[in-house]
Amino acid sequence: MPNETAPAHRHVAFAMRFIVEGQGGFTAVHGKRVHMQRGDVILTPTWNWHDHGKDGDGPMIWLDNLDLPLFRHFPVHFVEHFKEPRYPAEDVDSEESPIVFPWKGMKQTLDAKEGKWWRERYLRRCGRDVSLTLGGAAERLDVGAESPALRETTSAIYHIIEGQGYSTVGDVKIEWKRGDTFCLPSWMRYQHFNTSDETVYLYRCDDLPQIRSLGFYRREGEDIESYV
Repeated sequence: MPNETAPAHRHVAFAMRFIVEGQGGFTAVHGKRVHMQRGDVILTPTWNWHDHGKDGDGPMIWLDNLDLPLFRHFPVHFVEHFKEPRYPAEDVDSEESPIVFPWKGMKQTLDAKEGKWWRERYLRRCGRDVSLTLGGAAERLDVGAESPALRETTSAIYHIIEGQGYSTVGDVKIEWKRGDTFCLPSWMRYQHFNTSDETVYLYRCDDLPQIRSLGFYRREGEDIESYV
């Protein structure tokens, strides 16, 4: 909310944040403050001091994706609170920050790709996934189009950036519109359909980096020997 802040802290858990709506929000990571824009993805690398805040009117809303469930199985999570409510930070250019993926740039990339459906992963500048545990992607689905039907050993969270349509997940039909969020369990066949008169854009957070590193990734219809 306006003038509200989250006290500075750090933790072993990795986080990636999708900015749902609002203006005037910011997050500071290890002394570098970046400003939030709708559709941006902002990373909080493990064990970095960080805090959040909001200037101006109206609420700031974002979707937090963290790997906290891992620590139910690996009891190695640590949290530390900073001695002051805020960690000293300076403003930096969000478009130049290595922890920010501006929506403007991702949308341009998606729109430049051929075909009626495209998925573009969020990758660090070196080409690696954003973390060892969580990763993400944005997808474009043209008017009247449908994505390929897939079944794989990753689980995911989807958020609708723009447009309206539905997804089939196993035998379930999930109707959605801008601002909705739904989950995709592992090894459930899924497919997205655009039923609106505008392009659909989807945000996806998944556990692909973790599943792939463990040697557990598999996609239906492909020989598992090629993975292992």
